[in-house]
Amino acid sequence: MRQGSIRLGRIMGIPLSMDLGVLLIGGLLTWVLATMVLPTSSPGLVSMTYWSVGALGALLFLGSLLAHEMAHSIVARRNDVAVVGITLWMFGGFAQFRTEPHTPGADFRITAAGPATSIGLGGLFGAVAWGLATVGAPQIYVSLLAWLGVINAFLGVFNLLPGAPLDGGRILAAALWKFRGDRIAGRIGAATAGKVVGLGLMGLGVVEALTLGGFGGLWTVFIGWFLFSSARAEHAHFSAERAMGTMSVADAMTVDPPRVVSWSSVSDLVDGPFRHTQQSAVAVTDGQGRVAGIVTMNDVRRLPAEQWSTTTAAQVMVSGDAMTVVAPDEPLVAVVERLQPARGGYAVVLDRGALVGLLGPDDIRRAVDLGQLGSRPRQRPQDISVPPPPPVSAPSQRWDPPVTAR
Repeated sequence: MRQGSIRLGRIMGIPLSMDLGVLLIGGLLTWVLATMVLPTSSPGLVSMTYWSVGALGALLFLGSLLAHEMAHSIVARRNDVAVVGITLWMFGGFAQFRTEPHTPGADFRITAAGPATSIGLGGLFGAVAWGLATVGAPQIYVSLLAWLGVINAFLGVFNLLPGAPLDGGRILAAALWKFRGDRIAGRIGAATAGKVVGLGLMGLGVVEALTLGGFGGLWTVFIGWFLFSSARAEHAHFSAERAMGTMSVADAMTVDPPRVVSWSSVSDLVDGPFRHTQQSAVAVTDGQGRVAGIVTMNDVRRLPAEQWSTTTAAQVMVSGDAMTVVAPDEPLVAVVERLQPARGGYAVVLDRGALVGLLGPDDIRRAVDLGQLGSRPRQRPQDISVPPPPPVSAPSQRWDPPVTAR
């Protein structure tokens, strides 16, 4: 679930939340329906009628977005993919999964369920609108349902554009996965296509703005920019995942990191580990040497300097459930998803309860750089020993002392 989102409850056991931006979009849609769409198709009604029907239309539209994401989630469950929850936000919604689909076919089915639902809802709303018109229902309701039919069908088709982060991009990724036998290669290919789609929409928006004027072209440019930025972020994410490969936490972590006892003052932290090392995080231990928490530079920055000498590390550290704890043999790719950027992006590495390392953003970047260079992961201290002798084929110099004649 997105941080800062409002929890709304559960549907079929799936947690549902929304961002505050949903209220903005709901209000904007209500305004558009009440002042533009409905008065044009059904003139002569009182203002309150337009606004009440417009609000109903906005709620039905948000319900359509929820149905789209529920379709993803229901099919995901049927394909043994764990669903974390659904979040509605300013640009629609998304279903978050804890695990990845096991096969390209499952990925295709999960992804295609969303656009199919939107297109189906478009047809359903259109059919109901036609039925109401046939029996002579008030035109304002016919217009509202017809608008919902068109907007749902359009969103369903638009989502099928072949580029991440759209559903069409996920379908393309599933197809590339099937063809190449490589899930990550499929995601990288779909992200590349998404950047092309985003650039194309931006170009189309510029042409629209120059030829037709108005704000429609600018809106198209904004959507294209959003898609391009999202696709670029996905490309970077999956490229990093490819670079990390089979690395474990132990291959990337900072071994034997700096640590202080919990009663050390923040001044001791600043004048000690933070000043004399390159680390931006320090582990905090208790009297028995057990890890109690972690303090980052960001934690120190939030404390006024005049309070450093009277504040202990225990008072500013992140501890308990807020502290990310990992094991050295865990896959690095899986652990990255658990790091929390809002808390500095650090994890404490414990081996049978003992502190053996810290894993932070710099360690992740170094591991990605090594992977992209095709280098082997750096060795752990216990793996470093006397260098092996050179191979027989390597040229060498040999000096023998002169033989003394007798």
